[in-house]
Amino acid sequence: MPSFKRLTIEEARALTRTELLPRIEEEQKYWYHRIHNCEMRPGDEKAFRTFNDIMHIAASPQRSLSDTDAIDEGRPFDRDYWTKPLGELGEL
Repeated sequence: MPSFKRLTIEEARALTRTELLPRIEEEQKYWYHRIHNCEMRPGDEKAFRTFNDIMHIAASPQRSLSDTDAIDEGRPFDRDYWTKPLGELGEL
């Protein structure tokens, strides 16, 4: 499994959802591999919880569907949700 830099709350606050989603996908693969191969180590539980917190705040399936519908129907949607850092939006 290639190494990568784990997301932190501080880093996630400084990134937009557009910037975060590829990082979340990569880290999700990492955790899937660790969990399903029984490779969790002491301290991983806290790091996994932090990742889950970030993921659930940054990647809302309902919001994505809502924005997709708005685009398809020509309705306005809040672009700040995708283009402003989570910390600036007060979401993390």
